[in-house]
Amino acid sequence: MQDITDDMPPEAEVQENAPGQARRDAQRERARKAQLVQAQVARARSAGAAPNEDEAARLVAEFHAKGGQVTVVPEAPPEPEKEKRR
Repeated sequence: MQDITDDMPPEAEVQENAPGQARRDAQRERARKAQLVQAQVARARSAGAAPNEDEAARLVAEFHAKGGQVTVVPEAPPEPEKEKRR
């Protein structure tokens, strides 16, 4: 008897692994972007003084041009204090 997966096209196999692969790809991409940011910080620090407004704008523009994203997360509400048990 023939296995039904033998009739499946190769793309179906890729789609089965897609969630795990997508996560690994996303992790690699985050690591790559973090390295880019670290390199930019190192270059800025080695340059001496803090960048002026124009230089800062250029660095941010480069970051965004390379696919960098900034996520603004609202501040979490304070947790209620728990009663102490004796």
